[in-house]
Amino acid sequence: MKLKCIATGSTGNCYTLTSDNEETLILDCGISIKEIKKGLDWNIRNVVGCIVSHVHSDHSKSVKDFEAMGIPVFAPYISEKPMKIGNGDFRVQAFDLTTIDGSWTHTNADGTPCPIFGFLITHKEMGRMLYITDCELIKWKFKDINHILLGVNYDKDLIDRDNTGKANHVFRGHLSIDTACDFVKANHSDSLQNVIMCHLSGENSDRDSFIEKMKKVAYGSNVSVAEANKEWILKNPNECPF
Repeated sequence: MKLKCIATGSTGNCYTLTSDNEETLILDCGISIKEIKKGLDWNIRNVVGCIVSHVHSDHSKSVKDFEAMGIPVFAPYISEKPMKIGNGDFRVQAFDLTTIDGSWTHTNADGTPCPIFGFLITHKEMGRMLYITDCELIKWKFKDINHILLGVNYDKDLIDRDNTGKANHVFRGHLSIDTACDFVKANHSDSLQNVIMCHLSGENSDRDSFIEKMKKVAYGSNVSVAEANKEWILKNPNECPF
């Protein structure tokens, strides 16, 4: 299975999972459809579905374009009805990113709650993968995860606290590197192969320090940061190599 980052960050997010038979699942579509097609080498015919975490345009910009092309879109903030993806090799389970008391862990620019979901994606070629982004915390715990694509936005020590409004928006709706490390530590097992951090803030993050901190809790796993056009090969550790 190949994971590719087409775009990441506040200007737009889009990632793809492509199997050996070239079926492709889109993870968020927060850039123009033209940019997505370019990232797919203009091969849109193998796209079997698109999953969308929340309504903000840097994650959902091209939803209507996919719908117009007849490509299934699973956006649980609109409807949590299960969706068939391709021939069924991709299995997607959504889960709400809320606190224990049910409050959403992401906000709109005006501070109001923004419904947002994470995804557990399963495929025989890669095993079990989590895609979670744009949340303040993660209450869920998972077993035997093989790969994590995780939105890690900021380091609290790099926040400009004099800009109170902006600082509060970051704190209320995004994951810090420390909280991200706590989550990975709580869900770490010998099965975890990759931790890929995405959606880093251009102002409030530091790529190298994020990798260094994450490696301390994701011991034995590959740790990296998503960048445009970067690719990873995701393997299923339980799959026979012969």
